[in-house]
Amino acid sequence: MRMNRIVNLNLRAKLILLYFLTIFIPLLVTGQIILSVSGKKIIEQTTSITQESSTQTALNVQDRLGGYVDIVNRLSVDQTLINYLNPDRVYASELESIDAYDLYLKPVTFYDFNYKNPLAKLNILFLNATLLQDHNIFIFADDEARARRDYREAVQAGGKLVWGVSGDEVFVARSVYNIKKRLTAVISMQVPEDSLYALISESKMSDKIAVIADGGGNVISSNDRELVGRSVADRTFFRPDAAAPFEVRDSADGRSYKVIVGKLGGSSSLPDWRILTLVPIDHLIDDERKIRQTGLLVMGLGLVVSCGIFLLALGRITDRVKALVKKMQTVKNGELSLLQDEGAQDEIGALTRNFNGMIENLQRSIYENYEVNLKLKDITIKKQEAELYALQNQIHPHFLFNTLESIRMGLHNQGDEETATIVMNFANLFRHLLHWQGEFIPLREEIDLVRKYLTIQKYRFRERIQYELEIEPGLAEALIPKLTLQPLVENAVKHGAESTRSGRIRVSVRAAGDGTMVAAIVDNGKGIPPEQLARIRRELADPEIKKSGSIGLKNVHDRIHLHFGPEYGVTIDSPAEEGGTLVRVTMPIRSAKDGTEGGNRDVQSSDRG
Repeated sequence: MRMNRIVNLNLRAKLILLYFLTIFIPLLVTGQIILSVSGKKIIEQTTSITQESSTQTALNVQDRLGGYVDIVNRLSVDQTLINYLNPDRVYASELESIDAYDLYLKPVTFYDFNYKNPLAKLNILFLNATLLQDHNIFIFADDEARARRDYREAVQAGGKLVWGVSGDEVFVARSVYNIKKRLTAVISMQVPEDSLYALISESKMSDKIAVIADGGGNVISSNDRELVGRSVADRTFFRPDAAAPFEVRDSADGRSYKVIVGKLGGSSSLPDWRILTLVPIDHLIDDERKIRQTGLLVMGLGLVVSCGIFLLALGRITDRVKALVKKMQTVKNGELSLLQDEGAQDEIGALTRNFNGMIENLQRSIYENYEVNLKLKDITIKKQEAELYALQNQIHPHFLFNTLESIRMGLHNQGDEETATIVMNFANLFRHLLHWQGEFIPLREEIDLVRKYLTIQKYRFRERIQYELEIEPGLAEALIPKLTLQPLVENAVKHGAESTRSGRIRVSVRAAGDGTMVAAIVDNGKGIPPEQLARIRRELADPEIKKSGSIGLKNVHDRIHLHFGPEYGVTIDSPAEEGGTLVRVTMPIRSAKDGTEGGNRDVQSSDRG
């Protein structure tokens, strides 16, 4: 089939197709492959560079934190310092305390700390009440000092290093004890968060996001200042145990990132922190996109120029063919005119001369055949229309209605009111079927049609048939496809009620509470054998079956599917033990006013007969 379509293309289309297949598409595919390979290489290089930068940043942070650990550990094992701070040692006078401070306490902290770590702050919180404090480094551990977080956590750790965050500072602290295992002091280093931020900034992160967080997801420092002090444990990019880079879409800002995770804690002395580097995917492939765009632009310009030259040359070749085709189109529309012959002796010139000869022959024969046939055809059509109109007049509905009304009046005059009522219902039923317009009608009209039908059947079978109609008043104006319930009620009468001496038919329509309504038609007949019931269900479920043993059920089911979708339709059930048949029709509630779904759960109204 596709080959026939290609064969039937005009010459210009075939040449253009040949150009695309042999030049345009191969060049485009080759360019795309080259750009794709180079783009992936750029992404790999960018990822590698970013990972190396993240690793270097982690090493810088480790070196900085390791320096603080060295100071705290060195002071914690300095026995001379511990002896001076020993709470069991009593300084008899202020002069003796000042001498201790000048001779050892001040030098041991001043030269090794102040010159090397100007940004950090050292506190030695001692418990010796007789030793003077300088309120700078050496501070007596009174109630206020003991309430500090670094003091409390260091004491709880029992001589082990502890890391934590207090305000906008990161601290590392350790408690020291005298020879009697009595708490002597707490040595604490407080580092401004800005110093860690400076290390992150030095790595030239540009548009990347760097986050230093503890194992629980609490952000210690970040170049995104809004994240500092917050928790990212619930963010999709926080995977503290990730060993390799991974891609993730952050639910908070909706952006996609490549995340590189590096651990700081290489030993027991360093904190169990992570450095997470978030590289936006769109920026990660920015270079690749630029190269791709440039390549596509150059390739596109080349293709445009090539295509333009090709089309220009092709146009000169096919102009005469297009003129011939255009003239053929005018002939197809009934305009028989000759094409100007330029006198060329090539194939196109031969086509032009043959075409003009054909037009001349058509002009000569048009009055001999075409116009005569048109007149005969017009006469035949008018005769058929007149016969159809006469046939329609013979069965005009008013004649039937007038006849039924005459019968009803005759019965009324004879005193047979019951039969007259049945005739009137039949006339109204027939009138409804003829004058219903459109596909949808209010539910109350369908119920009224069912009521008239059951009244006629009750007249036939007398006490052998009883019926009951129930409808929620709020659903009376809901729109349904016309002739939805009447065929199902007719099936219930024919196959159910007629098979028993005391037939009962119940029709109820209720709202289901989820924007749908369910119409149930129940009879107390003999029911349907299991094999036949299974066949009917297969026919309802198979859309390929257009006709089946249950024409009314299938017709209603297919129309509901067509109007509302496959989730709605007809279901049928017939319990073998209980007998009888239950048919349910599920439809959405469509308002008669504006076509929207709705429905009120009012008090039910019923009709029995």
